Amino acid sequence: MPDDIPKLPRQRGKKNQPKDTAWKQQKLPALRPHYSITSAIPVTLITGLATLAMGIALFFGHQGSLEQEVLYTNCTLPNGTQVERVLRSEMGNETFQCAYNIILDQDYTGDIKFYYGLNKFYQNNRLYFNSRNDQQLRGKINEIDGCDPLQYVDVNGTKVPIAPCGFVANSMFNDTFQLFYMNGTTNGTTRVPWTTRGVLGETEMKRKFRNPVRAANQTLCDVFQGTIQPPAWRYPICQLGVNSTDPDVGIGFENIDFMVWMKVAALPKFRKLYRVLNKQVDMFSNGLPRGTYQLVINYNYPVDMYDGDKSFIIASENWVGPRNLFLPVIYLVVGTFLLLVTILFILMWLKQRLSRVHPT
Repeated sequence: MPDDIPKLPRQRGKKNQPKDTAWKQQKLPALRPHYSITSAIPVTLITGLATLAMGIALFFGHQGSLEQEVLYTNCTLPNGTQVERVLRSEMGNETFQCAYNIILDQDYTGDIKFYYGLNKFYQNNRLYFNSRNDQQLRGKINEIDGCDPLQYVDVNGTKVPIAPCGFVANSMFNDTFQLFYMNGTTNGTTRVPWTTRGVLGETEMKRKFRNPVRAANQTLCDVFQGTIQPPAWRYPICQLGVNSTDPDVGIGFENIDFMVWMKVAALPKFRKLYRVLNKQVDMFSNGLPRGTYQLVINYNYPVDMYDGDKSFIIASENWVGPRNLFLPVIYLVVGTFLLLVTILFILMWLKQRLSRVHPT
């Protein structure tokens, strides 16, 4: 009933009214930009000049970077047979060796790096780059989730996990290289010293790739017992890097070549860092001297099934990194376009100024 409703005291006056301040009454001054040709000209002019200057700097920087690339997809064996023909025969599982002569017309100074390159290899395929288990690569060898269909091998009804599992590890690049300097003065050959130090960052290597923990009396192969190597591998993971002459290469999951390969590329044509020149040797303290070099390749990795290409690259890099004219060209094109737009705006502004009718 209406009489049962309690009568509450009504608040009157200005007790609940917000204070009359610019903040609470939403009267703060605000910037309302007015876009016009006059305001657009400085923006396009400054941005265009800055972009064009960056493009010119990058262009001359990349011009200062030297690079020598050797395409060895169909290298010729000492008996005159092409490797591609041999790989298509019944002897496709053997290792072949071929050699190339490389002539450097000038001294390669600065940071000298050696790359291997692949073309038409789509590491950016979603099903490919997701086929891995990062927990396994950190030492938990029984973690194989996400590696299907290369998770395990059925051996007499027992599921034996693959280590390392997945498509990425199964397709690891396994060509190896040696570079020799043909000394014309002494008519001898000197092996070019290179190292794996600086190929990857220490933090990345320690956080993402670790071998399983082993006891004092265990070898690495003992720890990996109960696993099997990927189908395309010739040897188990515990033997990866064992026979290398470089002590910094690492073995197992901590092998530098394995870690570099597991960093998938974004484009089908890519290069991965193989080695860095060791400048602690006197003859190569300043880089690679001009002259003739011989590249010896242990040919293992087949690319004929997808009609791909392989290459070996010698690069002398400066502050801009590897030689790549794509970024400088983009900067130059964008900077030139903005300057042309600025000229168009200036012409429009002049037309407006000259077309004004002033009263007499």
